[in-house]
Amino acid sequence: MTNLEPLRPEKAVEMYLTSREDEVTKKSLQNIKSDLKVFKQWCDERDVTNMNDTTGRALADFRTWRSKQVKPITLKHNLWTVKKFIRFCEQVDAVVEGTSEKVVIPETTDADEVNDSFIRASDAEDILDYLEQFEYASLRHAVFFTLWHTGMRSSSLLALDLKDFHPEENKLCIRHRPNTGTALKNKENGERNVFIKDELVTVIEDFINENRADVLDEHGRRPLFATRNTHISRTTVQRVIYTATRPCHIGKECPHDREPDTCEANSYNLACKCPSSLSPHPLRKGAITYSLNEETPKDVISDRMDVSREVLDKHYNKQSKDEQMETRQKYLDGL
Repeated sequence: MTNLEPLRPEKAVEMYLTSREDEVTKKSLQNIKSDLKVFKQWCDERDVTNMNDTTGRALADFRTWRSKQVKPITLKHNLWTVKKFIRFCEQVDAVVEGTSEKVVIPETTDADEVNDSFIRASDAEDILDYLEQFEYASLRHAVFFTLWHTGMRSSSLLALDLKDFHPEENKLCIRHRPNTGTALKNKENGERNVFIKDELVTVIEDFINENRADVLDEHGRRPLFATRNTHISRTTVQRVIYTATRPCHIGKECPHDREPDTCEANSYNLACKCPSSLSPHPLRKGAITYSLNEETPKDVISDRMDVSREVLDKHYNKQSKDEQMETRQKYLDGL
């Protein structure tokens, strides 16, 4: 039997994160860190100060404790992270070999795994109409229009440099640059050139001329979407979209019977507290669904928006049954 060496949970997590730095993207590493922060919280509450004490019974207690706090799909993701972390602890003689196999991963249904929140095309068009009239070529206008028209991820948006915008060719060039702070989710496989229509080209050009800050970041790059003294962050993108998708922001009545002037969500930093506001991911889902409704072939959507056919059908296709039928009907009518 292997002699275990004492190891504090916080030190074990630190060692594990360091071991994964070169294997996963920065975003994935943040997700792992977040999952293990929860594990450390459980250790604190149970006075677990040595990983040697992490047994199958202890891990069952963690699973029960966490299941009372989150949805099944979140629990599943948390436990997969913990399972891999415990496997690492086995390798460094901090827990008994085989302990990781005692982490029981719950089964989930397709309904558990799919998030149905997405922006409808009519709502996106209303937002764009408002931004066109009242916030033309602002950061919010340029970012929202780009995400909606291209369906790209926030990480792809943040990866864009000024040199990646080619107005004369109506294209944005998305490139994987992990060494200078902007890795793509699918790394080199996520690199592509994306066609953009004339209206978006004009908005981006006017944003560059009127509102973009001409700055260099810490890597000597000129980010396309930059304001003040640096490029925008993922948090900035989230706040921009949360704000734009608040109904009251574009002059619509509040569907939650709140008074906009006194509502806690009526600010840039707290817009996420509006029940109707959406993050960039539902915007991507809406863009993909809109493309499907417009009869864009799935292979084209897959390449343009960097999403596999399997993932597209399972997580991003938000067409209703009638919309799916109408899409098939239009295709069959054209044969």
